[in-house]
Amino acid sequence: MVITAAGVGAGLALGAKALDETGKTISALEKIMPYILTQPPAAAAELASVIKEVMKAPEVVNLAVDALLGVIDEEKPRLVTLARVGDGSLVKNVEELRPHCHQISTIANRHLSQWFKRPSDADAEELNVILTTLAGADGSFFSQLVVFAGQIQDVATKAATLAMQGKQTEALALLARAAPALFAARKQANELALQLTVVQTKFRRRALGLPPE
Repeated sequence: MVITAAGVGAGLALGAKALDETGKTISALEKIMPYILTQPPAAAAELASVIKEVMKAPEVVNLAVDALLGVIDEEKPRLVTLARVGDGSLVKNVEELRPHCHQISTIANRHLSQWFKRPSDADAEELNVILTTLAGADGSFFSQLVVFAGQIQDVATKAATLAMQGKQTEALALLARAAPALFAARKQANELALQLTVVQTKFRRRALGLPPE
């Protein structure tokens, strides 16, 4: 089977989509930051916990990308070792380490609901919509991170098979076709991680009683 650049890019696009949808949701949260920062410090602390869970999204993307491309960081890449990436363990790790909606739901239901149940308050309603979106993301964008990891496993398996057949050049060419989509996903993941860090810092400052920066 020949894996084309277009095929690789399409298969890995779900990772970018998951990060994009996460970023849009966090951007919506940033828009109501002035409202959030007037709420009790305990509410900000709980929201910081929500962000901590969401931060796992860019972390698992970087984990998956490094699992595949880390092998080329040697003078003489041992591409046969990619067989370990394609053995199913990567998908399992990403499934375990990605954001899980029940964690977000637990946080929201445990404390946040007591502060943000004012139907007449547009910002409170928007926050509830955002938390509901994140709490239901297992069925949308967070689960796509596992599919993304599965696509990386497929590329790793194919590259390892080529290397075992003595086709080192073809194996490297396959990684080269996958690389642009992976580099883009990693850049996007790091941008999202920075966005999440800025938001979490604002929540933590409020939780500590510190003024906004």
